[in-house]
Amino acid sequence: MAYKQNNEIHILHVVPGLGAGGMELAMSRVITGLNCDGFRHSIVCLKGETDIADHLPSETKIYYFHSRPNEPQLPFRLARLVRKIRPDVIHARNWGAWPEMCLARLFATWPPIPFIFSFHGLGKAGYMPWRRRMASKVMVHCTTKLFTVSRQSRDLMVEHWGWPLGRTDVIPNGVDTSKFFPAKKPRNGKLIIGSVGNLRTVKNHALIINACARLVQEGVDLEIQIAGEGNQREPLTQLAATLGLSERLSLLGKLTEIPEFLNGVDVFVLSSDSEQHPNALNEAMACGVASIATRVGCVEDLLDGGRCGKIIEPADVDGLVCAIRELANNESLRQNFADLGLNQVRDAYSLEVMLKHYKQLYRQTAGRYARKNKFYLWLISNSHSYGKFCYRGINVIIDKKIFNFKLSELFFYLSIVLLLLCAVPVKAQQSSRTLRCY
Repeated sequence: MAYKQNNEIHILHVVPGLGAGGMELAMSRVITGLNCDGFRHSIVCLKGETDIADHLPSETKIYYFHSRPNEPQLPFRLARLVRKIRPDVIHARNWGAWPEMCLARLFATWPPIPFIFSFHGLGKAGYMPWRRRMASKVMVHCTTKLFTVSRQSRDLMVEHWGWPLGRTDVIPNGVDTSKFFPAKKPRNGKLIIGSVGNLRTVKNHALIINACARLVQEGVDLEIQIAGEGNQREPLTQLAATLGLSERLSLLGKLTEIPEFLNGVDVFVLSSDSEQHPNALNEAMACGVASIATRVGCVEDLLDGGRCGKIIEPADVDGLVCAIRELANNESLRQNFADLGLNQVRDAYSLEVMLKHYKQLYRQTAGRYARKNKFYLWLISNSHSYGKFCYRGINVIIDKKIFNFKLSELFFYLSIVLLLLCAVPVKAQQSSRTLRCY
């Protein structure tokens, strides 16, 4: 391995898939934002989804593995790729990429490449099986740096998963305020209730439909618009028909112009049962939309404890009915929440703030590895002298009986292991110009 003389840092991002989820979209923003600032990026996609490939810079290399569940050869396939492309930092996201990459890193190179793991998934540690929680307590010792996207998630990881507090950071997701900004449209008289998210059970869009059905019975003239696609489209359509809301519900599918959609909404509702850092809520606040959100993940921090929007308990239909009713009847309150939320995002949750944290994390981690790499290369070049030193040192220890024999024996075996590691041939850095399946 030749030590790199330039300042370019090569990051290998490892993800379970490239579907259109919050974690994947946040990764695409990081790659795009750091693409021309001394960083180079490659992606390993363990499964075949490629929904967001068009969101990535054209020069980003994507390696598709099409792995099977619990594939025993996967760590070795990953190790071969790592040896080939020689990244400076490996960054795995979510559980589906952690165990295999953790093993692959140990098989790939010596010294091991710095390994960052970030968790973007479940909102409650209790959702994870106990076997995974036990495994995570072991894998944290093979991981250089850990972080989550919310303070609440970090506390859960430390308490339930055994993550060391000193090595666990928090980097919240950021929203591009040059793309998401207020640009209000003329109103048609109805109160527009909007939401953005994949149509999955965990998003609980049924909560919005049930709450709005009660408000319509009270005489509130409203319309529900939901942007997103998923397997809950048919159940939601049937629920709306049962409650008599078919004419008031619009399931818009996957939209490309989310800012335009959000700027046409009067009240944004995040109804999820579980989140960590909801990107959709960030984006709605950046567009100056009054927001209501369930108390999941970092919603408390995003809405500043309720100062910048309404917070309700998960699956609380009564709470959502009261929150929408209050905002429907008080336009000045909606505007106040909109202004406060916009300032909150610009100050603490912008894309610029997020990229600053990632840049610092990658540079510090890569710098630590570069120092170790220099020492390793020096050790290889002086392995013959080091062998003589170890041999003479062991003889002195044994002959003079400075320590007992067990300690000298341990030193001897450690020296043999280190010499063997130094004797491993080092290949020059390689770079693939074509995308391949590994």
